[in-house]
Amino acid sequence: MKQVRLKNKILFSLCVCCVISCNETNNKKQGSITSTVVDLGSVVTNLPDGPGYATFQNNCVSCHSARYVQMQPNLTEKTWTALVTKMKKTFGAPIPDSSVKEIVQYLVTIRGKG
Repeated sequence: MKQVRLKNKILFSLCVCCVISCNETNNKKQGSITSTVVDLGSVVTNLPDGPGYATFQNNCVSCHSARYVQMQPNLTEKTWTALVTKMKKTFGAPIPDSSVKEIVQYLVTIRGKG
């Protein structure tokens, strides 16, 4: 009985979504084109070169974009070390132990505090 009620609730939710979607589609003008202008000059596409840059690129950019790194606050060396360690141990980032300090030093150079 509970399964029937759950199925009915799911079916009802899907119907509501369909009706809302159809209504939104009908409210739009046929053939209208909208555009969005993106200022690509404000998007960071690369990070500054420096000691540790290559190691950072080889180990971190498969998951993190330059933009993502630039959006981070300026952090202390201790905090960057904790974050890189978390990426390695918790999330399984394949960072060799020998590269952790170099990556941290690079991050401190570009986004360090204190």
